Amino acid sequence: MCPVVYLQMNNFSDTHLHPLEKAGALEGRLRLLLQNPGRILRKHIHTGMTVLDLGCGTGFFTLEIANLVGTKGKVYACDVQKGMLNILRCKLKDSKLQQRIEISNNKENSLGLNEKVDFVFAFYSFHEMKYIDNIIIELTKIVKPETRILISEQKFHVSKIAFNTIIQKMEGNGFEIRERPSIFLSRTVVMRPRK
Repeated sequence: MCPVVYLQMNNFSDTHLHPLEKAGALEGRLRLLLQNPGRILRKHIHTGMTVLDLGCGTGFFTLEIANLVGTKGKVYACDVQKGMLNILRCKLKDSKLQQRIEISNNKENSLGLNEKVDFVFAFYSFHEMKYIDNIIIELTKIVKPETRILISEQKFHVSKIAFNTIIQKMEGNGFEIRERPSIFLSRTVVMRPRK
């Protein structure tokens, strides 16, 4: 592993968060067509699960996750940007899904979550993490032996080297690749704790 890449990914001082003023781009019809939440999530999330939507943004996937976990499930929607979470709160106003979703404005270097989860959904979020090592270490504390973690990054925004570095960091902390699903214009893996 190249130590320069490793260090950049740990303390990524020029982390580029998706700008709040461009939040509408996360909700477009084209995205719904190409990255349909139901189509992506249905295979992985089932009734009664506890799911972490890591870097949830405006909640493009969060609402579908809440539908899939049902009334006995729980969703933790975490993001570092309060503005993105406010958009999600507006979407949830007067919604039955509100009871299933706990919104958390986590810190850059901490999830602030102690609950064990069945599934972690990290869609286009790892590359925005300034303290990726801290977050991965915290993930090791909230997973169960059967927990799955879906990590997806945009091909034209995140290089193959950067994506592989994320995966190597996960592997170095006790995770292994279970599968490589195909998602439009994305590099994607599903990982699990190594047995």
